[in-house]
Amino acid sequence: MKRELVLNLAVSLDGYVAREDGSYDWIQAPADSMANTALQFDNAAFFESCDTVVLGHRSFLELGLDEIPGAKEKQFLVARRGPEEKRDNVHFTPDVVSSVKELLAEEGGPIWLFGGAQIADSLIAEDLVSEYILGVVPVILGKGRRLFDQTLPEISLKLVESTVTDGIALLRYRKADT
Repeated sequence: MKRELVLNLAVSLDGYVAREDGSYDWIQAPADSMANTALQFDNAAFFESCDTVVLGHRSFLELGLDEIPGAKEKQFLVARRGPEEKRDNVHFTPDVVSSVKELLAEEGGPIWLFGGAQIADSLIAEDLVSEYILGVVPVILGKGRRLFDQTLPEISLKLVESTVTDGIALLRYRKADT
């Protein structure tokens, strides 16, 4: 099976993935189960299937890898240069596009594209993202860090799955030509 790059993020209804300060305390299920679908997306299983996570330097610093279950078993590719602290499973790169192309050519599981917007935009512009999984949280933030930062090329997508869990709609799209 071909290795794929998968963007999987929560997004506000108005297109933000974090507040201006990088916080994501707004990503909460409103406990509204009336519209729940029988099919449920298993985010924990998705994360478990990924052996690599791609993220930006700022996201890396804000994330706190010690809080992520199974983080020691994953490889983390961080754009830009890293902090002085070294970890065996964290690799810093000034050229995330080339590094992801190399990873996609290797054997392995799915690669989770966590963000931020500049990194996601650069990988989308290079047509490297195969799948887009967006959890739409029912909140309008009004400002913050956008899902997409720049003008991107037109990419046709097809909806392959939609689920609702506690008021959060999860939409899974694949590139239309895959």
